[in-house]
Amino acid sequence: MITFRRLPMLLGAAMMMASAAFAQTTGVINVTGTNPEAFSLTDTTGIPLSATLALGTLTPTNSNSVAPAPPVTVRIRTNKAYKLSAQAAALSFTTPGLPDNGDTIALTDIGFGITGMTLTGVNVANTGSRLESIPSGFDVSGGWPTATNGLTPAFGKTLNDITTDTQILTGTRVSKKGNMATDNNFISVSFGAAALPQYFTPNAGFSSTITLTIASQ
Repeated sequence: MITFRRLPMLLGAAMMMASAAFAQTTGVINVTGTNPEAFSLTDTTGIPLSATLALGTLTPTNSNSVAPAPPVTVRIRTNKAYKLSAQAAALSFTTPGLPDNGDTIALTDIGFGITGMTLTGVNVANTGSRLESIPSGFDVSGGWPTATNGLTPAFGKTLNDITTDTQILTGTRVSKKGNMATDNNFISVSFGAAALPQYFTPNAGFSSTITLTIASQ
């Protein structure tokens, strides 16, 4: 009799142990995200690019040397191969004088190009062996041309050559990692403009806006 009373209890204990064996003790959480294509153009302080190529007052003198603007340096960061293009707006004038059969300074009188590049950095991809490509005429790292007889020299390229969106630089991926706060994951590209002071129609000022656009190759 004792034996038969214990059997249900033993069967119940076995069922409880089997139930415990099938309880879920682990689970999963998925982490998802996306890394988009990323490109940036900033000034040397890391803020969005807004700078001026200041040619200054172009007073005619007895010289064939052009007057260059101090270059503007741009920091470029990308996570894939890139292309950089530029487009110049038409010249606008402040208080323009009367031409009186004379010439007014034009986009063709203002040279434009890349004056230098720094392509190294601890977190720059392929640092030390990069091969950025500059289309013919836009590389003025060797200096601006000298004028002849006081007339506009044969610039490789002028602002008139970029009145439509024009490719001026291409390259491979720039940044290994980091973001816009990282101080060694960018390349630096300097842009310049130059003009020869001449007896152009007087004005109180002239300007053109160059828009730089960076995108994927």
